[in-house]
Amino acid sequence: MKLFVLPLLALSLAANGCASRLSGPVSAASDGTVSAKAPAVIKTLAGTRWTVVALEGEAAEAAVTGWPAQSLEFDADADRATGHAGVNRFGGRYEQDGGALRFGPLAMTRRAGPPAQMELERRYTVVLSAVSGWRQEGANLVLVTPSSPRAAVLSPALAKAE
Repeated sequence: MKLFVLPLLALSLAANGCASRLSGPVSAASDGTVSAKAPAVIKTLAGTRWTVVALEGEAAEAAVTGWPAQSLEFDADADRATGHAGVNRFGGRYEQDGGALRFGPLAMTRRAGPPAQMELERRYTVVLSAVSGWRQEGANLVLVTPSSPRAAVLSPALAKAE
């Protein structure tokens, strides 16, 4: 009996190691096989929440520790987008027609922050003002501008705590 425990443990660890390298949600079948689920196809952005992971080809991380991640949320009940730009919050209208996307004028708070964080915010707001479309890559949202097919990449944000 003890001889079977070690191989089963090794098999379990190997399966868990492989599963952690899969992208997207993972499910285990009753026979012990592990597979990746394809992300849901997004048809409308309404009701979705995102966190910026790349901006103009560079990783988008807070330039200064302690500042919230840049984000974007599309209201489920109105054509309104809100988010965090790096230092300040913003909000305004958006229009989505299939793969076309445009943001109206965005109102923004006027809080000052560290220069590096303000520069990150400036870059994000420039991208938002130029967005002309979007597409889905895996589970991610990619914002497109006339000058860049990957101006910003956003990953799904965790649901709000109720």
